[in-house]
Amino acid sequence: MTEIVIIDDEQHCSDILSTLIKKVHPDYNIKAVFKYPTDGLTFIQENEFDLLFLDIEMPIMNGFKLLDKILPVNFDIIFTTAYDQYAIKAFQYSAINYLLKPITEKAIVGALASWEQRRRKINDEQWKILQNLISDTDEVQDKIALPTGTGYDIIEIKDIVRCQSENNYTYFFFADGSRTLICRTLKDVEMMLSEQQFFRVHQSHLINPKFVKNISKQDGGTLIMADNTEVPVSRQKRSFINDILATMLRLD
Repeated sequence: MTEIVIIDDEQHCSDILSTLIKKVHPDYNIKAVFKYPTDGLTFIQENEFDLLFLDIEMPIMNGFKLLDKILPVNFDIIFTTAYDQYAIKAFQYSAINYLLKPITEKAIVGALASWEQRRRKINDEQWKILQNLISDTDEVQDKIALPTGTGYDIIEIKDIVRCQSENNYTYFFFADGSRTLICRTLKDVEMMLSEQQFFRVHQSHLINPKFVKNISKQDGGTLIMADNTEVPVSRQKRSFINDILATMLRLD
């Protein structure tokens, strides 16, 4: 049986979360619920369970400080947060699960389905990425965690040549010729990499302009990448060609 622990200083949030979990997964067992993180800390250090729902904003000891005290962990974690969009991007970069408050039934269904597919513990690199982004909003992140079928790949963003959609999955192609398939849509990837000057030039293609080797304006536009892949530019994205050229000049 899947056993769950909840730590949240707002009682109504814990109540809603417990009710929704029992509704969508009556086979799950809510093993313990804590209002005070210090009490929760003692319990999770002494007991075994599968999944922790951990609130971030709590008095005395927030969720991040609590997690600092227990890493590495032998259970999975889904953070619950009312943080703004910047913090959400930090979770996406680090591939750490989160739920936005107020929590809805639809969100719980999605979060638990995603967790069931990929039961993997947070590793040190993921935690470092998240901490860096949360603590320094001016810092440009240089790494990203990609959830794969067997775990997480921590990769340098500068090594990404391009990304290509495959239905609800996305292929990442790298400068060394390797590639990785992740369970994320290209739209999700575009949101993560938009501040890194990546361009969505086609419904199915996101590119890193520093790896553009040649630009052809014929037939609407085609980009030749450093890996010799021809990437089409859709009619709606033709204006990006000049932006790509300008970016290439800045990178040089």
